[in-house]
Amino acid sequence: MQTLQNYLYQISGTLLVPTLVMLLGMAAWVVLLIGGMLREGLRRTAVRRCLRQARQDRGQAMRHLSDCPHGLPARFIALDAAHPGEREKALEDLENSVAAGLSKLTWITRIAPMLGLMGTLIPLGPALTGLASGDMKMLSGNLVVAFTATVIGVLIGCAAYTMNTVRRNWYDRDMSDLEHILSTPSAPP
Repeated sequence: MQTLQNYLYQISGTLLVPTLVMLLGMAAWVVLLIGGMLREGLRRTAVRRCLRQARQDRGQAMRHLSDCPHGLPARFIALDAAHPGEREKALEDLENSVAAGLSKLTWITRIAPMLGLMGTLIPLGPALTGLASGDMKMLSGNLVVAFTATVIGVLIGCAAYTMNTVRRNWYDRDMSDLEHILSTPSAPP
């Protein structure tokens, strides 16, 4: 039994560094995603204006969508050019692309707190060993790592969840407008 416990302890101990590295990597990734979302947020006014113009002037809807240099209208126009005459396919590809982008945020939302929990539990073994042996330096060092990992994991999860919610709202609204614009017979091919 003692041998099995020692193996489990060794395996657990070797997971601490990869867990902390993954947490730091996710933190960096989330910072980049926040920057991208801020940039996208600054461009929202232009995207909404293009979609509003396309809804109001259905005879020139594709021209108004083509005038939009970024956002879902620009991505739709690029996909439409790749599939000439197949607007439904372009719209489906855009929906799939949006879903794939949002799924990354969902993944981060779920995985980061789990890694934070792992980063908490793994150092607690050595911390308890330090407590039992009276080594306060070992105890405090491991507790700092443990609680910091929890905070970072939860913070990453909160940021990813917030970005996912905001972007989902943006994309749902834009996709609804695109579908409405393209479903009307006034929009020329």
